[in-house]
Amino acid sequence: MDFAYAGSFGLPLRSESYSTSRRPIQFRYSGHMHGLNVLITRYSQLLVLRTLYHTQTPMSGREIERRTGLSNRATMQALEALVDVFAVDFEVAGNAHLYTLNRDNYFVAKGLKPAFEAEDLFWTDFTKTVRKHVLPRPIAAVATGPLARDDSSLNTRIELTMIFSTGRNRIRAFNCMEALSEAVTQRYAVTIDPILLDVNNVDEATNDALWRRVEREGILLFGTLP
Repeated sequence: MDFAYAGSFGLPLRSESYSTSRRPIQFRYSGHMHGLNVLITRYSQLLVLRTLYHTQTPMSGREIERRTGLSNRATMQALEALVDVFAVDFEVAGNAHLYTLNRDNYFVAKGLKPAFEAEDLFWTDFTKTVRKHVLPRPIAAVATGPLARDDSSLNTRIELTMIFSTGRNRIRAFNCMEALSEAVTQRYAVTIDPILLDVNNVDEATNDALWRRVEREGILLFGTLP
């Protein structure tokens, strides 16, 4: 093996003729962490995480059970799993355990937080989609149905009632419904049941059940109901 020397330090330098038989190390691409798999192994864990995200104060297991609609067993199993992966913190207060979301957890902060923020902005974005695709534009639009009731079922549907200034505008707007339905399905993975009315037929007796639903669960997207 030939060496050259580097000045007064006498450090050996490999000459051009040096060679080695050792093969270069091939590093594997790191891929993905899949950390959300740990946080959400069951649907119940998502419900618990969402509930804790929307509160800043510690909650008891019983209160989490009430808000999520889960059974006591499902609630406690979800909480235990989330505490184990440090997504949820707890403290003992007398005979109760109080739970809070660990907002410093990497996957909570970088994965769940943006998703929950998007959920909070859903109706604002949905309103923009309706306005964009429906012409002539209705004077008011209101949402009812499972999603408006905050139903947590996986199969979601929106009953979309739109009121137009004239019967002619209502009839013309029917031509937009297919494009609107497709846009809503592709953007939100939900379906819509459009109901088109005009100021001349909103008070018909056949619409009484509709207005009871609106009063009970309706979300006004824009405009003023007549």
